[in-house]
Amino acid sequence: MQVWPLTGIPEIVAGDDLAGALAEAIAATVGSVRDGDVLVVSSKVVSKAGGLRADVAQRAALVLRESDRVVAERTTATGITRIVAASAGPVLAGAGIDASNIGPGDEHVLLLPQEPDAAAHSLLLGVAAALEGRGGSNPVDRPTRWGVLITDTAGRPWRLGQADIAIGAAGVPVVDDLRDGLDADGRALGVTIRAVADELAGAADLVKGKADRVPAALVRGWRWPAAPPEATGAIGADGLVRRGWSDWFALGHVEAVRAALGVPPGTHDALDVGVRSVAPEPMDVRAQRACRLALTDGLGRIPVGHPRAHLAGVRPDLLGARCDLVQYGIVAEAPDEFTLGVLVGRLLPALAAEDVPTAYARTEPPAPGRGPRAVLVFTDVG
Repeated sequence: MQVWPLTGIPEIVAGDDLAGALAEAIAATVGSVRDGDVLVVSSKVVSKAGGLRADVAQRAALVLRESDRVVAERTTATGITRIVAASAGPVLAGAGIDASNIGPGDEHVLLLPQEPDAAAHSLLLGVAAALEGRGGSNPVDRPTRWGVLITDTAGRPWRLGQADIAIGAAGVPVVDDLRDGLDADGRALGVTIRAVADELAGAADLVKGKADRVPAALVRGWRWPAAPPEATGAIGADGLVRRGWSDWFALGHVEAVRAALGVPPGTHDALDVGVRSVAPEPMDVRAQRACRLALTDGLGRIPVGHPRAHLAGVRPDLLGARCDLVQYGIVAEAPDEFTLGVLVGRLLPALAAEDVPTAYARTEPPAPGRGPRAVLVFTDVG
């Protein structure tokens, strides 16, 4: 397999003929595309050509605007960083919004194309037309199958660093489904589906380079899947995104607990409670944040008109409750025993999500003028 960086592509701005520029670079590098070639293009240059720019000062709001949902969020030295399911499809940090390589002195950020598969298809047609317009009668210059990938950089759960992935695809299979095949020992393959589009994206990134202003590469000589293109390529790169029941990691573990307690990520309530830091934090800081979460009235309400709306009764008075950090634990107090039970039931998972192992110790009767109290003890005190 060979991978060529496509050099000589000029700085692309809104309205430029990106397909024509890519065709020129292909012609200068390898002459033309051949059967089985894959043109791999950075999403950044696609966004530049499409004029997908926005004010950098609005970046935090843009991340939420360009997202379908927030997966996880952490406090960093520069603010809140959010991992989101981008409206463009993939799960990325900051919705794929990028301020690098957009031009010196430019106070803007680039947004991802909203339909990367459609953008890849448009590039496929445009580059093919531009290459055909350059002439050439050699049959090898008129491939029967070749494709375009649009890529972006993404982090990987459980793995350090980032790698390029395919976010848009046209004409090229994105997976190689090996299920029902056999391994080298003759055993049946039951689950293996190779994400070939992502593998090609990673290979191309090795020759593009983030600091070299090389936004595209051409891959030649890779082995296309045996299945017909309509069986493997029609889904596009959007089909690589796990959604719904197939997504085992729709929320971070902290965010899942907070959402269950009525404080989903990406909301004002989440900011009021406080967002966990990427850096280690003292136990008391984490415990205080868990207390704020537990005291937030995140209990759902039965909608008006619901068949069981008549069952709604007295709600716990969390506004009248409190949590006090004491040595090696927390004392929770509430106006009544019912509210105290609800508060303790919220505190324990909130503390667990903050990695503060806690055990319920005892309930104390109310002192004069006070409500009932519960004592919780931190079990890991070093």
